[in-house]
Amino acid sequence: MPTQAQVEAFFDFYKKLDKTSTCDLGQIYHAEITFTDPFHRIEGLTALISYFDELYAEVKAIDFDFSEADICGSRVWAQWCMTLVHPKLNRGRPVQVEGCSRLDWADDKVIQHQDFFDAGAMLYEQLPWVGALIRYIRQRMG
Repeated sequence: MPTQAQVEAFFDFYKKLDKTSTCDLGQIYHAEITFTDPFHRIEGLTALISYFDELYAEVKAIDFDFSEADICGSRVWAQWCMTLVHPKLNRGRPVQVEGCSRLDWADDKVIQHQDFFDAGAMLYEQLPWVGALIRYIRQRMG
């Protein structure tokens, strides 16, 4: 079962994570990590490091604001707001996405990490023509 201090260390790691520190993901993730988000499913620490290397290569800025975590046995639920600056999203202007993470722990590290967020808000709505169409459809639906 993770302690509050371990969970805070996980959050602190993410707040400092950038393209120069992806090789340190083994400090918080188990060798057999499974990482899932609306776009990907990554298995194993080596694959996760490669994924983060690619993900962070063009990121200009990223910040996570975590709310208080709920620890339930070996599982942690955490809400967050990510602010991302990427040249291919929102014309290089900041994008904010709210989400929630489910973190399952084993051997004092995260072995399963699943992120839940609105993929449309993060990616599709930030693309010039696609975003306008999605926003129009959302407005029409009420």
